[in-house]
Amino acid sequence: MSVNASSAQSVTRPESVIIVGAGIIGASTALYLAREGVSVTLVDQHSIGWGASGRNAGYISMLSRAPGAELELAQLSRSLYPQLADEIDDFEFQANGAVVFYYEDQLPLIDGFVARRTADGLPMEIVDGDRARELCPLLPEDVVGAIHSKSDCYIHPGKFTEALVAAAVKEGANVVFADGLGLELRDGRCVGVDTSEGLLTADAVAVCTGSWTSQLLAKAGLPFHLVHLRMQMAQTAPVEDTRFDVAVYGPSLFHEYAFVRELPGYDDDLVLHPLQHIMPEVGLLELVCQRADGRLWLGCPIEFVDGPDDSQEPTVAGMAQTFAVLGDHIPALQHLPVERIWAGIAPQTGDGKPVLSKVPSLPGLFIGAGHAYGATVGPGSGRVLADLVLGQEPSIDAEPFRYDRAVITEGVSRSVTLG
Repeated sequence: MSVNASSAQSVTRPESVIIVGAGIIGASTALYLAREGVSVTLVDQHSIGWGASGRNAGYISMLSRAPGAELELAQLSRSLYPQLADEIDDFEFQANGAVVFYYEDQLPLIDGFVARRTADGLPMEIVDGDRARELCPLLPEDVVGAIHSKSDCYIHPGKFTEALVAAAVKEGANVVFADGLGLELRDGRCVGVDTSEGLLTADAVAVCTGSWTSQLLAKAGLPFHLVHLRMQMAQTAPVEDTRFDVAVYGPSLFHEYAFVRELPGYDDDLVLHPLQHIMPEVGLLELVCQRADGRLWLGCPIEFVDGPDDSQEPTVAGMAQTFAVLGDHIPALQHLPVERIWAGIAPQTGDGKPVLSKVPSLPGLFIGAGHAYGATVGPGSGRVLADLVLGQEPSIDAEPFRYDRAVITEGVSRSVTLG
């Protein structure tokens, strides 16, 4: 079928919307649209949160968001989380901030990082080693301090996605699981989704399919360039005698974000563990959090892969970094039983900003995809995308997230770090 953008006009306020993808972005969009009285059908070819939405660490990472559009979207999302925690099923929302622990080697970076982030409007403070160990008793005595980022939080991502879908269903949304998904195009507009269970039609379609977005849009002749990241996690047995409720990062965090590497005095040798020099093809967001049942989640090694159909299974290199670096930095972890390990494929756009946009060349079609950090910006992305679908002005500027950016339509080379 051909696409003719001039043959139809965009629907200002649709009565019915199909959302493809039952991850955090799709489920958030479904909930906000259903609350506006829209007839919503949420379609997925697997299960709720099957992709990266159900496989990530659940960090709502304010401290790592670059200033500008990324941080603004994250702040919108952060403002929505407490309300959602009160309104939908429990998803283990912990709002006590994050700590980035450090050793003497990293001291030259700390003041500059905190000054930069506080200038960006983020509430944070530098605490000494004793206070760091009060916040996370697992930290060893040679930790000399920590950055306490007070607006950070974390969730259980699988429970969150399921709670969003359940809330949307209570508001009248329907959920359909089907294979063979493809966009239905007629007379120059998108009118629905073809599935193995039959054709579904609606006034508008929102594609929120994460790393699989490129494949789905390619069937309609629409480019959508992404790089793909295998992010990996491990879970320990419950830790009964130690409890903490902050998200914990290690010093390798500083290496993983481009805006941090631009700070005065930055040097890889200050922040990278020796094993990371041996395995430079594996990035590491060094993190630990504790779940409500006492179990610890450890992560998060990052490897670039060719596409979404690469293995959603952990690798030897990824797990080697996770256990060796964290085991060295936090010796209390070394003898904990490991109950399970897992991985997921996350998408990243060339400029680090997701797409939340209509498709100008194809009326009726909207995209909410390209989130390498979907838990951080999930509710905000859902709110913005729902507003765009409804023809309403979002509460933040959506221009930086438009589809027709060169990095989306023309593509970029891989980067070894996050945006």
